Amino acid sequence: MKNLLIALLITTILSSCSEDRKGMITVNGTVDGLKVGKIYLQQLQDTTVINVDSVIVDGEKPFQLSAAIDEPQLMYLYLDKKDGTIYDDRLHFFAEDTIINIATTLDKFETAAIITGSKNQRLYSEFSKVNRQLSAQYTDLFKRSLRLSQADVRNQDSINALSNDIDKHLKRKVGYAINFAMLHKDYEVAPFILLKEGFEANPVYLDSAYNMMPKKIQSSRYGKQLSEFIKDKKENL
Repeated sequence: MKNLLIALLITTILSSCSEDRKGMITVNGTVDGLKVGKIYLQQLQDTTVINVDSVIVDGEKPFQLSAAIDEPQLMYLYLDKKDGTIYDDRLHFFAEDTIINIATTLDKFETAAIITGSKNQRLYSEFSKVNRQLSAQYTDLFKRSLRLSQADVRNQDSINALSNDIDKHLKRKVGYAINFAMLHKDYEVAPFILLKEGFEANPVYLDSAYNMMPKKIQSSRYGKQLSEFIKDKKENL
């Protein structure tokens, strides 16, 4: 009987802790190579990035940040190194009301980050890995076309061929965003990806992807933004 009461007490405590955590994000992190600095946890409010928490890092110790969060959304870590060094890049990640772990380095604060704990972030990382490759290929094609058009001796056939390749590659890039969003339509990252990378798609395809999403995702922050975007794009056709 005594053991049963202890078990029930532990269950009650754990349940209470879980309830206390609901609507909160906690970020545990390390920045390898950072001796002294200040790290800010930021989020987008309307069109402005605001600080929601901050911590002073001294001696490469692990840091912890937390904030209230009403739904999964993109958030940022911003580093002030306190030595005059300016870091323009923010480390961005898809946040949820859970514990998220971020391990990164000072010299590659954004690009070397390993982020775990968020289902949406895991999908966003998976998407971003392929999308970066597609973006690099698209940029390369565009640069080649620009160099060719500026050459003293212009080869119009080559310019036209490259232009066709650029159009095809853009369709492939946008198509990947749409297909990924449709495959993972049950997650808030889906409408975000369409807003960020699928905006050049025909609104008919965007609308089809949006209508496949469950009501929970359609009524989310990015779901509402996507709905408005599709509406505006249809009206401007």
